[in-house]
Amino acid sequence: MKRSPKSCGVWTPDSEHTYTRKRVNRADAWNRGSLRAFAAWLRSSRGLQPGSVTVRMGSACTFVDAVATQSGRSCAMAFRLLTCVEIEDFFVDYAKKQGKAGLRSMQAAMRLFLRFAASRGWVGLELVQAVPSQRSYRLSHLPRGVSDAHLLKLLESRWETGQSGRRDRAIVYLLATYGIRRGQLSALKLTDIDWHAKTIRFAAHKGGKEIRHGLTDACAQVMAEYLRRERQPSESEFVFLRGRRPYVRLSPAAISEVVRAWTVRCGIAPYYPHVFRHAFASRLLRARQPAKTISDLLGHRSLDAVGIYAKVDHARLLEASVEWPEASS
Repeated sequence: MKRSPKSCGVWTPDSEHTYTRKRVNRADAWNRGSLRAFAAWLRSSRGLQPGSVTVRMGSACTFVDAVATQSGRSCAMAFRLLTCVEIEDFFVDYAKKQGKAGLRSMQAAMRLFLRFAASRGWVGLELVQAVPSQRSYRLSHLPRGVSDAHLLKLLESRWETGQSGRRDRAIVYLLATYGIRRGQLSALKLTDIDWHAKTIRFAAHKGGKEIRHGLTDACAQVMAEYLRRERQPSESEFVFLRGRRPYVRLSPAAISEVVRAWTVRCGIAPYYPHVFRHAFASRLLRARQPAKTISDLLGHRSLDAVGIYAKVDHARLLEASVEWPEASS
């Protein structure tokens, strides 16, 4: 009996909903109804995309199960009895086993669930403020981009070996050339490429804007080689497919694995798709492109999103610097 793609455990455009449902089903039985309602609230009232819902639900299930277990009551009753001290105690205990990224995810999920609980009349909105905050500073970190030397090594490497070599080469070329997100590459459709006009379109992602670029000769060549000589026959409208049956769209996570595997094969430290986006923005800054242009090419709706890249534009920072005043004798 032939199994469907979903039963094979492969990624499909609807699989984020499947992952969320499976995570809720692993929660305590008396919490599942509330967690399903929370997931629906995240989609309808907060407008979160399926991938974001999946991430928030993972943390929320842990939080809700802990609160209900400690209380010995169902979700609704446990939250009616929840105190600020218990919220803080849970977060402090959770922080002992998690890094900064895990804590940020839990912090966001806790605040969202408490807002949801407040909409149900279980708690007051003041409990949202009881979730501890992590001290952080805006633009305090530096974006990590792939170096020019490593990028050249990746693009000049032999890509024809292996079952999906041409596909993987096309993936890296598009990421390096256009600075797109892995989700945008995963969602790229055959109809998004206009071969006659030499343009390529990437759908809006994470609340951003649609992006249109000119199709470079190098990208057109590697994509044509993949589509003509390697892409498996399929009715799928998406460009990048699995190399094995079932021939369905590559997930964003699979694209990350493609990049990681090829960087390691090229003898350099493992990289992931977002470093190409940082490198793309940094190249535009070095070329003295205006912030508005960079923002548009990255698909951002706000100029604030590109502010972090100003910190790596060393040439302009030197122009803005002044000599340190010396004390007069």
